[in-house]
Amino acid sequence: MSKAVRQALNEQRKQQLLLGIDRSFQVEDLSGFVFTSKNGAPLAPNAINNILKNIVEAYNRQEMVKAKEERRKPVLLPHISAHILRHTGCTRMAEAGMDPKVLQYIMGHADVTITMGIYNHVCGKERVIREMEKLNAVI
Repeated sequence: MSKAVRQALNEQRKQQLLLGIDRSFQVEDLSGFVFTSKNGAPLAPNAINNILKNIVEAYNRQEMVKAKEERRKPVLLPHISAHILRHTGCTRMAEAGMDPKVLQYIMGHADVTITMGIYNHVCGKERVIREMEKLNAVI
């Protein structure tokens, strides 16, 4: 994991300590979860998706009001889910030039074709141009 992710997870743990959230909850042989309910149980994917939905809806409501006040078209966030964040993370790691086999390992895929075919999205013409520039530099 990156240093920034490690730091964010450590900050989340500090928040749990401040809130007095029990970290001894166990699922099979796992414990010490970072994203938990008030009783220390790990959050289910649907709970995380609901949190993301609420964040997007709150932002969009504020943006609608602000856009109306400023007499402009609002710039609204699209639907965001944990799975969309997974896709985005994989794509960004690939764009950063991460080795596909390392990316496969991080994503937990048995086959690199899954990683590269489904999760690694080409995000526009700019990425293709950058890659062609790399080729031109070598030739």
